[in-house]
Amino acid sequence: MNGSAARAVVAEPQQELRAEVVSDLLAIETEWSALCDEARAGNVFLGPEWLVPWWKQFGDGREICSIAVRDGARLVGLLPLFRERVRTGGVPVSRVAFLGDGATGCDYLDVISVPGREAEVREKVLAALGELEWDLCDLDGLWRESPTALLLAQRFQSIRPTSAKAAGMAGRDVPVARDARLRFVCPHIPLTGTWEDFLVGLGRRENLRRREKWLFRQPGVSIEVATTEEQAERAVETFLELHRARWSVEGGSDGLSDQHHEDFHREAVKRLARRGWLRLYTLYAARRPVASVYGIVRNGTFLYYQSGYDPAWAQKSVGLVLLARTVEDAFAEKLTDFDFLRGNEAYKAQWARAERWTIQVRLFRGTRGRAARLAGTTARMARETVKAAIPEAALDGLRRARRLLRSRG
Repeated sequence: MNGSAARAVVAEPQQELRAEVVSDLLAIETEWSALCDEARAGNVFLGPEWLVPWWKQFGDGREICSIAVRDGARLVGLLPLFRERVRTGGVPVSRVAFLGDGATGCDYLDVISVPGREAEVREKVLAALGELEWDLCDLDGLWRESPTALLLAQRFQSIRPTSAKAAGMAGRDVPVARDARLRFVCPHIPLTGTWEDFLVGLGRRENLRRREKWLFRQPGVSIEVATTEEQAERAVETFLELHRARWSVEGGSDGLSDQHHEDFHREAVKRLARRGWLRLYTLYAARRPVASVYGIVRNGTFLYYQSGYDPAWAQKSVGLVLLARTVEDAFAEKLTDFDFLRGNEAYKAQWARAERWTIQVRLFRGTRGRAARLAGTTARMARETVKAAIPEAALDGLRRARRLLRSRG
C-alpha cells in the first residue's frame, strides 16, 4: 500500500453511532441488502430477499419496529423486529420478535453489523431496545454461540430481575428478567476433502449406489436445477405439489401449510434467483417429477431448506438419490458447508458430521412481563408433565391429527 492510500484509510472518520426505529422495510431495502451481504452474521433469513416477502404474507396485525444503527447516513447495523399483541400464559402482552419468527422456519437470526463494529452496534441496539414499547422481547432462532446471546446472558440474570439501566437499556428503568432455552439442532456437513472421500464414511453408501444404479436405468430419468427467475417460476410449483404430496400422509407440513406460505415461497424463490442463490432441484422419472429439493447457496453454504417427493416413488428412495446429488454438487461448487437447518430427522443424522444449535432468549419487562413469565412457566410445566405421561407413539399420532385438522382449515 502506498503512502497516499494509507493516509486515505486513516483519514476516514467514524462518527458517533445513532439508532433509529424503522417502520418501512422498503425504504431501507437496498442498503439493508448490502449490509446483510457484508455482515459476518448475515444470512438469507436476515435479508430483504427473504423478509420482505415474509412481511407481505405474515405481517397482518403486526407492526415493524426494526432498530437501524447509522454512522452518519450509512447503515452499519440492523436488528429486524416486529411488534404484536399476544397472550402468554393467558396474560395479554406487547411482544417484540425477530422478523421471520415462527412461520417459514428461520434459523440463525441476529443483529447484523458491518465487520469490526459489531460490539458497538450491539450496544446501540440494546440501548434502543429499551426505548421500544414491549413487555416481552422474544428472540427465537439465535445461534447458541452468537455474541448477541452471550451479551444478553451477561447483562440479564435468569434468577432475579435486572435493572434495565444497569444492563445498558435506555428508556424506563424497570426490572427485566431473562429466560433462555435450547430450541433446534441444525445438523450440517463441513465440506472438507472430496465427494468421494465423504462417500467412504457414509453408512448408506451401498444402498445409495444400488438405488442410483436402478433409477438411472429407467426411461425418462433426469435432474434439473432451477437457478433463474424464469426456471424458478415453474420449478416452485412442482416443488409445492411434491411437498404437499409428501406430507399428505402425515396430515400436512408444519413448515409449509397454507396459501400464505405458498405465496411467500413463490415470491421468495424469484428474489433468491435474482441474487444467484437459488438451487431448486427436480428429479424426473418417466419424464414426471418425483422428487424436489429447495436449496439456497449463499456465502459458501448450501442450505437444505425443504424437500418433497411423490409417495408412489418413496420405496425407490428418490429423496435419497436427490439429496446425494445436492451434496455432490455442493462439493463440486467448492462450498464450505452443507447445512440441513433445524430438525433432528433420522436421515439428517445419517449424513451430517457436525451440528449447531439455536436458542430462544426471552426478556420479560415490568410487572406485566413478570406476570406473563410466571404464567407461561406454569403452563409449560403442566404441558410437559402431561407429555411425559403419554407414550411417544401416541404423541406422534396427536401431532399428525393436529396437522391434519389445521390443513383442512
